[in-house]
Amino acid sequence: MAKGAGGVRESKPRLTKDQLLDLLSVRQQEYEIDGLGTVLVQGVAVNRYEQIQAVDDDPNSMDSVKRICLIGLIEPELTAEDLDALAEKDAGRLAALSNVILDLSGLRKDSKPIDFLVSTKT
Repeated sequence: MAKGAGGVRESKPRLTKDQLLDLLSVRQQEYEIDGLGTVLVQGVAVNRYEQIQAVDDDPNSMDSVKRICLIGLIEPELTAEDLDALAEKDAGRLAALSNVILDLSGLRKDSKPIDFLVSTKT
């Protein structure tokens, strides 16, 4: 048993490399859109998010939101033109969807709507 500042505690088994990689794998989730139905989204890898940032100076722009949805929305599969049309109809729902994708990715701080992490550009 390991002893910490708070006294004696049981030690937990160490993860194997395969267990760790499995835990850190891309997460998928069903996301319900206002009682209308669900879509399947997945987290975005950091290197993909960095690609979005390389194109967009403002990570809070609608272009950035659409790019996140293009990468993270699995079902239904939409094109850039489809996302343009959705943004014109209801930008708020599209932004909410991008926030869910970023939450799954661990790329939002404080879980505030459209409050993306600071730039990872160097």
